[in-house]
Amino acid sequence: MKKKMNGKKAITAAMAALAMTVMMGGTMAYLTDNESTANNFTVGKVEIEGSEPAWNPDGGTEEDIVPTESFDKDPQIKNVGKNPAYVYMEVAVPVADVIYANAQGTRQNSGNAAHIELFEFDTAASTVQTLTDGVGISEQNDSWTQMYKKEIDGRMVYTFSYNSVLNPEETTAPLFNKVTFANIVEGQLDGQSLAVDVNFYAIQAENTGDGADTVPAQAKNAYDKYLKQNAGLSGAAINDVTAGD
Repeated sequence: MKKKMNGKKAITAAMAALAMTVMMGGTMAYLTDNESTANNFTVGKVEIEGSEPAWNPDGGTEEDIVPTESFDKDPQIKNVGKNPAYVYMEVAVPVADVIYANAQGTRQNSGNAAHIELFEFDTAASTVQTLTDGVGISEQNDSWTQMYKKEIDGRMVYTFSYNSVLNPEETTAPLFNKVTFANIVEGQLDGQSLAVDVNFYAIQAENTGDGADTVPAQAKNAYDKYLKQNAGLSGAAINDVTAGD
């Protein structure tokens, strides 16, 4: 009898111990912590301003120009966006079949009309060839590299890239500093309106240069991609070298 009671107590004690173990397990807490992260992105912005500080004729047009006359014209670009960029200028110079003369008044090309550019653009230090030969070869500042030159719709279109990546708030050196009207013989273009148009472009510098070794080469790679991407769209470059001649 006594043994049976002891056995019952032993079982009861075991059950109590088991219950305690379960209760402890139910109330036990782990030391934990957590936090979350949000992958936020702010989209950048490529934006430029083109300007010609020295070009300031009344109404934006030089009136009644004469052969060999020169004008201050200094196109440049400022990066007003948020991202570094490759920047470019496109210069369209009118061409025509005209008779022209050198500085001594001697008609060139045996006195016959020649297919020439009607304006020469130059740096401040350049020799203006038009003033001696009647028509000149244009030159850009050393900070720029000529990528393309192609006659399109009665204009010789030059495309240049800047030799450095343009960071936000930076401004390029001018592409050139002056333009000079060819020494054409009078009576050929009287009263006509002529324009030397300058267009400005920018392309993000990140992930567009294809790993070329120099900035001009990287800029050219990026520009060629831009031409393919924007062919036929409003605002696309005039000098689309991807188009057929």
